[in-house]
Amino acid sequence: MLTLGLGGSNHDFAACLVSDGTIAAGIEEERVRRVKYSVGVNSLFNQSWRYCLDTAGARLADVDVVVADDTLLAPAWFPFRKRIHLIRHHMAHAASTFYPSPFERAAILVVDGAGSLIDDRGVETLTTAVGDGTTITELTKVLGTNWSTDGLSALRVYQAGDSDHSLGYMYKAVSHAIGFTLYEDEYEGRHWYLSEDGKTMGLAPYGTPRYRKRFAEYLTLLPDGRYELHLKDGGLLDFIEHALDGYEGDERFARAADLAWAAQDTLEETLLHVARRLHADTGLTDLCLAGGVALNCVANGRLLRETPFENVFVQPAAGDGGCAVGTAYYGYHVIAGQPRKEPARTAQRHAYLGRTYDDGEVRAALDASGLPYRKVAEPARTAAALLADGKLLGWFTGGSEFGPRALGHRSILADPRHAETKDVINARVKHREAFRPFAPAVLREHAADWFDLDIESPYMLIVAPVRPEKQAHVPAIVHVDGTARVQTVTAADNGAYHELIAHFHRLTGVPVVLNTSFNDNGQPIVETPQQALEFYGSSLLDLLVIEDYVVGHSADDLDALPPAGDRATD
Repeated sequence: MLTLGLGGSNHDFAACLVSDGTIAAGIEEERVRRVKYSVGVNSLFNQSWRYCLDTAGARLADVDVVVADDTLLAPAWFPFRKRIHLIRHHMAHAASTFYPSPFERAAILVVDGAGSLIDDRGVETLTTAVGDGTTITELTKVLGTNWSTDGLSALRVYQAGDSDHSLGYMYKAVSHAIGFTLYEDEYEGRHWYLSEDGKTMGLAPYGTPRYRKRFAEYLTLLPDGRYELHLKDGGLLDFIEHALDGYEGDERFARAADLAWAAQDTLEETLLHVARRLHADTGLTDLCLAGGVALNCVANGRLLRETPFENVFVQPAAGDGGCAVGTAYYGYHVIAGQPRKEPARTAQRHAYLGRTYDDGEVRAALDASGLPYRKVAEPARTAAALLADGKLLGWFTGGSEFGPRALGHRSILADPRHAETKDVINARVKHREAFRPFAPAVLREHAADWFDLDIESPYMLIVAPVRPEKQAHVPAIVHVDGTARVQTVTAADNGAYHELIAHFHRLTGVPVVLNTSFNDNGQPIVETPQQALEFYGSSLLDLLVIEDYVVGHSADDLDALPPAGDRATD
């Protein structure tokens, strides 16, 4: 039984293939097209669904069910028009987090900018639901209203995300006002933009409550667990758009941080209000999260620590691309009527859904690059020794991650013990803002010793405080507020990456490495060996470890490596 899921909206097109109840392959269009947030509006050129079929060794004729979320523009699913099933955007999000979760029954919270149009009453911005077995039952919705109608008459659905009562739109507007905008365009007669909200989340701890009362004037928390957020036509948006007018330099940075602080505070307090009522109404202690807002790992951490929910599962591709996971699972469990088999045992344990590259493909890419390289007997052990020696590494192994986080297969790695490492990588390698933090990857068995975190966080989607007595040992991964976006790593789920960190632990006494995505600012994460080598060749990374090979910029870079066939020592 093969089900193909397509997901996305006016950004982040993706595809996922589920085979007999488990994910066989999944990838976002941007990884293969090499354009950030690829829309996928022209099915003749979409590559992600073809990539999934090729990875699984399947043909389109082998697929039993094809499902898409209804915010996709029609050209994206044109090849499947005679047999496509369309479901609502928030149902796709809900399916993406509940069906791969380890829970037989759980509460579900979906939050984003906007989803499907609901009977001309408004657009989905927040949905609560309960998942039970193969059934997802929606409980409540917050509908976005007061949105412009230009160009909408010919559309069945709406996903531009500019409406009242949308937490995602509020946060997006703040990101745009600060200047964290990657792309702007005109679409269906209206101006729209893609904001980089992760930057706003990273900036918020530098701010103060200067604008808290102003934001609170436009927010009403309702007794039933919902809320009202007045943004348009004299609402909060007028203030957000002009809050930084006339300010420059340090004063503008300070006020931008204050604006980010207010947006983050408003988001967190509203989600806590919603989640507490969701728990009260359901009595459940397991929570599944999805939607673009669920990528806000600071808010996720507060939901775990400050609500009665004891376990939280976040879809690693929580944004619109992750809807492809949801539509594929929905096709399998709902349309095809197939049961969930032992969720605790068959749950999604990692996000490595891309294809692997064999030794012949890697060698061909290495030879074509012209860069010197050497095969090593134990690449994880060698990489750990290089990190402990202060080297900045590119690390490429196995299939690529699905979602926005590098989780140890397409990563840039560094020693977290030196505070200056953060500034070096931001300025010289990633070319991004100096305030932005880097994430730690920690051996699962040591996570509680270093972080205030007592559950697994395999997808780097929960922020937790770094224990005060440990902060001085890993300053490069400690944010200004004493927290970190943690990834817990296990041998069963993370393979060579776990082996690398375990070796680093033996060498240094620290079970943590600094991890960031293998890409430059504003670019998709690398997918292929060729892309990894192209990035490395023009970068200031010291070395690249790609499967069983170590690559240098010159032959001198490889002189300190052990001879081929020898072990790097701990």
